Amino acid sequence: MFRSGAVDRGLQSELQVHIDEQTDEHIAAGMTAAEARAAAMREFGPAARIAEECRDTRRVAFAYNLARDLRYTLRSLAWQPLLLLASTVSIAVAVGANTTIFNLASELLFSTPSARDPERLVRIRMSGGSHVSYRQWQALQETGALSGLAGYQIEVEVNWRGPEQSVSLIPLIVTANFFDVLGVPVAMGRGFTSTEAEAERNPDVVVISHGFWQKRLGGDASVAGRTVVFNGRSYTVLGVLPATFRALPGYGVAPEVYLPLSRELMPDLHEPRAAVVELVGRLHDGQTAEQGRAALSAAGQRVGQLFGDKRFGDVSQFSPVGGFGKMGDFKTVGGFFAVLLVAVCLVLAIACANVAGLLLARSTVRRRETAVRVALGASRSRLVQQLLTEGLWLALFGTGGGLVLMFVLMSLIGRVSLPLPLPIELHAEINGRLLLYSSVLLILTTVFSALAPALQATRPSLVPALKQEEPRYAHRRWTLRGLLVIGQVAVALVLLLTALLFLRNLNRAAEANPGFDMATTMVAQISFVEGRYTRETRAAFLQAAVDRLKALPNVEQATYARGVPLTIRSGMTTGAELRVAEGGDPFLARYEVNLVGPDYFSTMGIGLLKGRDFRLTDGSGAPVVAIINEEFARRHSAGVDPIGRHLLLPGAEHATYPAEIVGVVGNSRHRTIGETQQAAMYEPFLQRGNRGRLVHILVRTRTDPAAAVRDVRQVLGEMDSSAAIDVQPMRSALAFAFMPSRVGAALLGVLGALGLTLAMVGLYAVMSYAVSRRTAEIGIRMALGASRAAVLKLVLADAAVLAGVGIVIGLAVAALVTQPLAMFLVAGLSASDPVSFAGTALVLTVVSLAAAWTPARRALRIDPSVALRDE
Repeated sequence: MFRSGAVDRGLQSELQVHIDEQTDEHIAAGMTAAEARAAAMREFGPAARIAEECRDTRRVAFAYNLARDLRYTLRSLAWQPLLLLASTVSIAVAVGANTTIFNLASELLFSTPSARDPERLVRIRMSGGSHVSYRQWQALQETGALSGLAGYQIEVEVNWRGPEQSVSLIPLIVTANFFDVLGVPVAMGRGFTSTEAEAERNPDVVVISHGFWQKRLGGDASVAGRTVVFNGRSYTVLGVLPATFRALPGYGVAPEVYLPLSRELMPDLHEPRAAVVELVGRLHDGQTAEQGRAALSAAGQRVGQLFGDKRFGDVSQFSPVGGFGKMGDFKTVGGFFAVLLVAVCLVLAIACANVAGLLLARSTVRRRETAVRVALGASRSRLVQQLLTEGLWLALFGTGGGLVLMFVLMSLIGRVSLPLPLPIELHAEINGRLLLYSSVLLILTTVFSALAPALQATRPSLVPALKQEEPRYAHRRWTLRGLLVIGQVAVALVLLLTALLFLRNLNRAAEANPGFDMATTMVAQISFVEGRYTRETRAAFLQAAVDRLKALPNVEQATYARGVPLTIRSGMTTGAELRVAEGGDPFLARYEVNLVGPDYFSTMGIGLLKGRDFRLTDGSGAPVVAIINEEFARRHSAGVDPIGRHLLLPGAEHATYPAEIVGVVGNSRHRTIGETQQAAMYEPFLQRGNRGRLVHILVRTRTDPAAAVRDVRQVLGEMDSSAAIDVQPMRSALAFAFMPSRVGAALLGVLGALGLTLAMVGLYAVMSYAVSRRTAEIGIRMALGASRAAVLKLVLADAAVLAGVGIVIGLAVAALVTQPLAMFLVAGLSASDPVSFAGTALVLTVVSLAAAWTPARRALRIDPSVALRDE
C-alpha cells in the first residue's frame, strides 16, 4: 500500500515486456512493425483490465484504488454542492440525534466516577442491606480485607446559609478516608485527609463542587480557606472539584458539597446498628474481584460476630462502580433509553433513504460515464467500490456534523432544570464508547445510503448510454425510489405514533384526578437545622405556624405533614402482616403511609367518608389512632365497618402496637399520577412523626395560590431564619410526578417530527423527479384533452399510493413494536390506542399529500407544445 506507485510502475513494465515479446514474434513472422504491434495488442487483450486483475492477484489493488477513489470522489462531490449539502445535513441531523441519545444513556447508565484507577473500585452491600453502621464500617476497614474501604451517605439534607435565605442541599456525606481511598481529583485546593476529618473530632471542613463554587459563591478565586455555614455551623472550604467531575453515586447526580461524617450531621452516628453509610472499596494491587469478595466475606463474618449479626458476612453486592456493573439498578431507565435508541436509529434509516434517493437520481446523470468505464474494462465490483467511496465521504461529513450537533445539544440539555432535589450534570466528551458507536453509525450510513444506488447504477444499457441516448421513461410506481419512500413513510409513522402515545399519556396524566385539590393549595417544605428543636418545641412551632398562616387574608386552611403525595417525598410504602385486635386471621397488606396533622384532609380537599379527622389531642401519650382510605377498607375490612376497630401495626424490633381506626377518607394518588389505586393509611404527625428535620406545611387558599407564596414564605422565614424554606403552588410542586411523561413526550415528539420531516422531504424529491421524467407523457395527455384536474389527480394518486402502502405497513409494524411501551403509560391508555393510531395515519396522509402538492402544481404548468418539441 505504501509503495503503490513503484509497484504499479513495475507492473506496467512487466505488461509492456509481454507485449514487446509478442510484437517481436510477429515481426519475425514477416509483419511490419505497426502490424505486429496491433496484432500483439489484440492478442494480449485490454491492458487496463489485465493490470487490474494483476493488482487483485497481488493484493495491492484495494488500498491503491481506495486512495484514488477517495481523491476522485471528493473532487466529484465538490462539483455538486447542493447534493453534498443536502446529504450532509440529513445525515448530520440523524447522527446528531443518535449520538446525543447514546451519550445521555452512556452518561446516566455507564459512566465511571472520577477517581484514581476507577476499575479497581467496587460497590458493596453487606447482608442484603444498602447501608451499614459507622462502627461496622470501622471494623471492616480495620480488617484490611481490601486496600481501602470508604463510606458515603446521600440521603441527609443540610441547610446552607445563603446571602438572602437558607437553602436546603443534599450533600455527599463521606467517611474521613473517602478522598484517600478513591483518589478524587481536586481542581483547586485539596481534599480532606483521614486524620483531620475523623468523625470523632466533629470536623468542620468541606470540599465543594465546581457548580456550587460558580453558582453559589460567584466563582471566588480565593475560595480556599473561605468560611461557609451549614446547619448554623461554620465550615472551612478546602478545595473545589473539577468542572467535569463525575460523582460516585452515578446517574448524573452531582452533589454540591462533600462533608465529612460527624455527629452534628448524623446524631445516631455511633449507634451500633444504625444504618449510616453505603460502602465503596478499593481492591489491593493484583487482587481480583473474586478474591476481594471472598476476603471481605470472611472479614464480614468476624465483624458480624462482634455485632451479633450472623448474616453480615453475606456480601450481596460486589460490583464495579461504573460501566455495565450498575446497569441492573435502573432497569426502567434503561428500557426508556432503549426505546429512544430504537427511535433515533429509525430516524437514521429515514435519512439514509433520503441520501440513497439523491444518489439514485445522480446515477441517471452519470449513465454515460459508467458505461464508458465498463467499456474500458472496469469490473462491476470496482465501480461499486468507487460509488461506495462517494457514500463514505457523505457519511464522514454527516457524522462529523452530527458530533458537532451532539455537543451543542448536550450543552442545551445541561441547562434544563429538572424538578429533582439534586443537581444533574451531564458531560459530553469524546471517549472510546462514543467513538465506537460513531464508527458503527459511519459504516451503517455508508452501506445503507450508497450500496443500493451503487448496485443500481452499475447496470446500465451499454450501447444507448455510450450513444448518449436517453432511454424512454416508462412510468413505474414500484421502483427502488418508490420502495424507499414507502419505507420512510412506514418508519415515520412508527416514530410519530410513539410520540403521539406519549403526548396523549402526558395529557391523560395532566387531566387525571389525583384525589386532592391542586388548584388552590400550596406546599411549603421546611428543612430545620439538625438538633435545633425537641419534639415539644417542634410541635409548638408547627402549630404556631399554622395559626399565623390561617390569619392571612387569602388563606382558608392550613396543616402540616411528613410527605406530600406525588412528590419525591410522598411518604412510605409498607408491606406487613396485619391483624385486627378484636379477632380474625392475619392478612398481608401493602399500603402507603403518611403522617399528617389536624385538618389535613380538609386542607387537601380529600373527603372524609366516615368517622372523624385527627385532632390536636391526638399527640404523644394519647391513644394511638389511624385513618384509612376507601381502598384499604375495601381490601381488608371484609364488608365490616372499620371504625372503632384496632389494627396491630408493625413497630420497632418486630413489635406491634394497636391503632384505633377513627376515620375513612376518599382515595387519592400517592406515588405516580397513573398508578392503580393503592391502599393507604394516615397516622397523626404529632403522635408518630414529630421528629426529623424535614416537614411540609400545606396551605389552602381562596384564590390563586401563587399570589400568597411570598406572604407564606415571609411568615415562615420570620419564625425561623435558620430553616431552609421552599414555597410553591401545588401544581409546581407536583412537577416531579409529570416529569417522566414530559421528558418522554418532548424527546419522542422531537424525534417523531424529525422523522416525519425527513420522510416528507424524501417523498417530495421522488415526486419532483417523477414529474420531471414524465414531462412528455403529461404534455401528450394535456394535448389530447386531459384537464388540469385529471393531471393533478394523476400526480397526487401516485403520492397517495406510495404513502398509503407505507402507512398500512407502518400501522402493522407499530401494532407490534409499541407493545413494550405499555410500562410507561398511565392506566387506561393502551399501547394499541385506536385514537393514536387513527390520528397518526390521518396526519401522515395529509402531510404526504401536502409534500406532493408542489410537484403536482408544477405538472400543471407544463406547456404541451414545449414538452412535445423537446421530445
